[in-house]
Amino acid sequence: MERFDIGNQKEVLWDMALAERSHGVRLQMHKLTRKGSVLETCEPWEGDHAGYAKIVFDGEKYRFYYRGGGKNENGHFGLECVAYSYDGKTFEKPNLGIYEYNGSKENNIVMMSDEPNNNYIDNFSIMLDENPACEPDAKYKAFWGHTVNGTKRLIYFKSSDGFHFERVMLLDIKGYFDSMNIAFYDHSIGKYRLYMRDFHDIDENNKNNKLEYEAETHVRDIRLCFSDDFIHWTEPAILDYNDPLEIQLYINNIMRYGNSNMYIGLPTRYIDRAPDAVNYKHIPGVGEKRWMRLQEKADREFSAVTETMLMVSRDGYRFNRSLEAFFTPGAENGENWIYGDGYFAYGMIETASDFEGEPNELSLYVGHGYRTRPVTFERYTIRMDGFYSWRADFEGGEVITKPLTFQGSELSLNFATSALGYLRIEILDKDGAPIEGYDSGRLFGDSTARHCDFEKPLSDLEGKEIRFKISMKDCDFYSFKFN
Repeated sequence: MERFDIGNQKEVLWDMALAERSHGVRLQMHKLTRKGSVLETCEPWEGDHAGYAKIVFDGEKYRFYYRGGGKNENGHFGLECVAYSYDGKTFEKPNLGIYEYNGSKENNIVMMSDEPNNNYIDNFSIMLDENPACEPDAKYKAFWGHTVNGTKRLIYFKSSDGFHFERVMLLDIKGYFDSMNIAFYDHSIGKYRLYMRDFHDIDENNKNNKLEYEAETHVRDIRLCFSDDFIHWTEPAILDYNDPLEIQLYINNIMRYGNSNMYIGLPTRYIDRAPDAVNYKHIPGVGEKRWMRLQEKADREFSAVTETMLMVSRDGYRFNRSLEAFFTPGAENGENWIYGDGYFAYGMIETASDFEGEPNELSLYVGHGYRTRPVTFERYTIRMDGFYSWRADFEGGEVITKPLTFQGSELSLNFATSALGYLRIEILDKDGAPIEGYDSGRLFGDSTARHCDFEKPLSDLEGKEIRFKISMKDCDFYSFKFN
């Protein structure tokens, strides 16, 4: 029988894996709340191609790395910039004085390429290495997916401060890499993970896997490989999903979620709506221009749109993804429903609520205005652990969990009910019999960290196999944690 060794990690209720039996309870995906612009790429070196942002906490402040770029007298250019934030709500651009742009070093550029005729930095992806054995001169690492001698290659850079990068080597990894490739040190396995971009051919013999609008014969996919030293990597493997569909995915945004047992990804879904292109005649602003261009020439940059999916995993390889969009382009405003709009920055920041006395929330950042104007990064918020919940409606529901063990003497709950609704936790033994003295009663309210009281000490059950009987009515249950 499967047992969950939870320990004192947070258990986010983003799948139904913990449930052995349930009725009246479903998995519910939640949406973001839009807060507004926090950063505008209005400098000449930033432009309308800004994107591929990544958040790095350096122990004092949040660094918001992002690609700048657009067009100048020499054609397309791309480079890497940085902004700072201490609270996740306000951002400022430092004057670093490292690279010269148009005769001045007064800018926030952290990386430029000096390769003649091949200097477009498309996806310089910076990480802070949390490996305790990391050498000081490689505390910050970066990938650049780049064309070398006509072949897509991944170049490894290192830095001691995250501002001055030294090229180390070409990595021996096969892939396409023309997106933001994500790497991080995973403490749970003691290895580096790399989530990277590649392609595979669609199986034309299995048409049930092909989306109805898909005209291409290949799929942009996400692959995973591992390394002990950041130099030697395993063969990349295509991620496994709970559905068989061939979906075009751009940036993957896969990360370990805090002190939990879960990985989360916010991949960009790419859709070419060429068969339905007549819509662009009626979409304001950019759409009207696209409609005119589509009359002249069929081109995916005019007919494609992008949005964001949500996917979660317990091992970082097998993902459950919601086929319904997590984040859409939103209300038509003349600058959206286009290819490249709505890319999420990699990472999240825990921020204070805008309302006094209310709990902290998670802030995520999305680029808007891509290829139409200087890009603005907007802040969106979601409840702590609030991407999914176990949801019971007014009629109520119940879950009996699989056996679990824990460490700690207290239980904290993240849940929300109506005034009439409730959440009730009863502890059972591993065979499903109630254990006297462990019934929370009917809890109501809205809390991200509610202490759960029992008559008897929870510490008496530490290390023993137990089950939860969870009763719910008009309630969302997001997560729990033993302390």
